[in-house]
Amino acid sequence: MNRSQLKLLAIITMVIDHTGAILFPKIALLRIIGRLSFPIFAFLISEGLFHTSNVKAYLGRLFIFAMISEVPYDLAFYGVPYHPESQNIFFTLFLGLAAIAVLQTYLSKNSVASIALAGAAVLLAEVLHTDYGWFGVVTVIVFYCFKKYQTKGVFVFSALNTGYGLLGSSLQIYAMAASIPILLYNGENAKNGKFNWQYFFYAFYPLHLLLLFFVHMVVK
Repeated sequence: MNRSQLKLLAIITMVIDHTGAILFPKIALLRIIGRLSFPIFAFLISEGLFHTSNVKAYLGRLFIFAMISEVPYDLAFYGVPYHPESQNIFFTLFLGLAAIAVLQTYLSKNSVASIALAGAAVLLAEVLHTDYGWFGVVTVIVFYCFKKYQTKGVFVFSALNTGYGLLGSSLQIYAMAASIPILLYNGENAKNGKFNWQYFFYAFYPLHLLLLFFVHMVVK
């Protein structure tokens, strides 16, 4: 699978997950399928660091869309324009990218400081109550650290995910299934390169949340 195919799979499973959470909360299968989404996005953030030519711009895009997406996220999941106890997934991905960007740039120069800064990003995710919290940022770091050993990286993620699932929602254990498409990743982008899935996801995330919110308001 190439990067565009992985992104499309993550988007589809994300929509299924959010549809289940917002419109059909009693249908567990939708949430189980949706568990595939985040690990794939976390993996793609790690891949994105290796392929971007401007990490600051990459971080800037994630942060801007984190801000844009917060109201749609809170409306869709909590029914209010702002819910301070939970922040959308873009904040998690932003902190994950920030952590691995620091490790990439400074680990060889000052290992203690770079690890401390990456750890601060993990803690900040918990303080801000971002979606998936510390686990989300650590997942991005795991995929980054095992870039050259993808099978081992998937194994570490699976172990981490199992522990996280046992401590919280048992549904999270099903996220291990994301290991299959990740292992099938061939390191390439779409051959035609004409469709920019990156910007498609950025815009699609808040828009699909708003749509689900309005549908929920109509049918409830």
